[in-house]
Amino acid sequence: MTSTYIDLIRHGEPVGGNVFRGRVDLALSELGKQQFQARVQKHAQNWQQIISSPLQRCADSAQWLSDQQQIPCAVVESWQEIFYGDWENKPVTEVFQEHPQLAQKMWQNPLEFCAPNGEAVPDFQQRIIAAWNAVLEQYQGQHVLVVNHGGVMRVLAQYLLKLDPQAMNRLAIPYAGLIRFKIDHTEEQGKTRHWVSLLAMDGEDLTADDVSGILENQPA
Repeated sequence: MTSTYIDLIRHGEPVGGNVFRGRVDLALSELGKQQFQARVQKHAQNWQQIISSPLQRCADSAQWLSDQQQIPCAVVESWQEIFYGDWENKPVTEVFQEHPQLAQKMWQNPLEFCAPNGEAVPDFQQRIIAAWNAVLEQYQGQHVLVVNHGGVMRVLAQYLLKLDPQAMNRLAIPYAGLIRFKIDHTEEQGKTRHWVSLLAMDGEDLTADDVSGILENQPA
């Protein structure tokens, strides 16, 4: 039996405020950069491969870590966030006021939700599952870090852990939040089976004081 370890980390805080970001390609704030660095420092592993969403709020941090630790980094289109269509870059409070019923469906029936002219959540989830399976196939037996998005991590965790669909919106995944999975690979009747276990989840918010404390204790 072989085992693969996959760590999923969300990007840090971007600029732009509380909007439906989706595919809007906004950079990280200074705090966002530090949040990512602090979480990586807190959960440092001997990662053998980094995979990143192409959006700069992920890719910039992934490249920084790749340069720091000399780890190969691959940018993969399919790991990017859901597309919110007409809601892209609009304030969340404004959208909820204008579309209360649709917003309610997003929280209560997420697998039936699609923003106007956006990507339907079931299609989004299938895209992410395919991306996950590609990582398992290409990097079996390795420890991989995937730098991605909150929506990505929620739909993937719901699928892998076989949770109720509503549970995806109950997962606390703050900026730079991290989830670690172990996948055991076994051969049964000529077929490879993957047993997924949740090893760790860090859903604590990282404030400016938190990141300062962690980074100040970083080994020289």
